[in-house]
Amino acid sequence: MEHKLSALIVDDEESARRLMVKLLEETLYFSEIRLANSVDSALIELNKFNPDLIFLDIKMPGKYGIEFVDELHFVDGKPGIVFVTAYDQYAIQAIKIQAFDYLLKPVNRKELKNCIEKYASRQEEVPSMLVSRAESLKKFSRIKVNTRTGTVFINPATILFCKAEGNYTTICTGEKEYLCSLNLGKLKEQLPVSGFIRIGRSLIINFEYITLLDRKKSAVTLVRENESVTVKIPHQHLKDLDIL
Repeated sequence: MEHKLSALIVDDEESARRLMVKLLEETLYFSEIRLANSVDSALIELNKFNPDLIFLDIKMPGKYGIEFVDELHFVDGKPGIVFVTAYDQYAIQAIKIQAFDYLLKPVNRKELKNCIEKYASRQEEVPSMLVSRAESLKKFSRIKVNTRTGTVFINPATILFCKAEGNYTTICTGEKEYLCSLNLGKLKEQLPVSGFIRIGRSLIINFEYITLLDRKKSAVTLVRENESVTVKIPHQHLKDLDIL
């Protein structure tokens, strides 16, 4: 990628900080790497610069890394959090606060590289996807679908998800649900090219409204205009949501 990344390493052990610097420099992705030995010193560093990624230990004297994340609302442009810890029992908490990744010590070079590449590719893809989606929605101001009671015209931007029901499809906008006579594949052809994620053979989800991905429960929560819906995802298709 043309744009180099910046990182903040937060760990109370000097040897762990030195090792992480070495591993990050080996990837050739970073132009700036700063260090902090505690949550408080990390917050001071964040007043000076806005890193792309924070590699954060969890168990540290004083405040734990989890507590640090709670204070990030003071920072402009919340960075991606990668927990780097020897304790795997914190993985569920990391998922709940939507950490970008979770690496166990001793850090595996390949896993670290995969983490960084996933972050870098996402930064390149998401802006172009948002632009494409906006352009697509201009072309698809309404889609026409037949239901048992007549024909309805739906703005794709209002759709939370579409679910296959045999040869039919349920379209959910939060406020209403429509059972249309098209199968999921045919309906997908009417939707904008960008902005909707196909999940296996049974679901299409509007990624704009995803507010929570719960990998433990294999479910996503979608919210639009105070309407909240939780949709179960087949566990084997969670990988389809790796774009998040």
